Amino acid sequence: MPDRRMMNQPETATSQMDRLRGRSDFQELADGSHRMDNFNTPPQPTFDSEEMRGSMQAILSQNIGEYVVVEFLIGTEQIIRKQGMLYFVGRSFVTLYDENVNNFIVCDIFSVKFVYFYMPGDRPRYNYNLLPPISGEPGMNGTRPR
Repeated sequence: MPDRRMMNQPETATSQMDRLRGRSDFQELADGSHRMDNFNTPPQPTFDSEEMRGSMQAILSQNIGEYVVVEFLIGTEQIIRKQGMLYFVGRSFVTLYDENVNNFIVCDIFSVKFVYFYMPGDRPRYNYNLLPPISGEPGMNGTRPR
């Protein structure tokens, strides 16, 4: 009989990535690049050169598969948050995978200020990927742009 504690274990970063790799639409190509749905990523770079050791890119690339909330500084005063599974880290961008809506979010690495890592199975209470409505969009109390 399986151990009940093992049945209720939250997913780890490895198991989350394994679940994605097991999807019928996921392909890992010979050069190390990936394709899932209609989204392609290049091979994951290594950040082991002296100038990249300890960089944000190196830290993030060591944690691919983890669930994160990333805060970006937009301009000089506005913070925007995005959340999802850390899917890919490039030299100038990071990609999050939002499993709830099956979307990829590609983000500028140079505007990243803070990254929150969640314990396995934990998630934020708010969905930071929802964009605020813009006046004139359908469902905005009938207001229209003038």
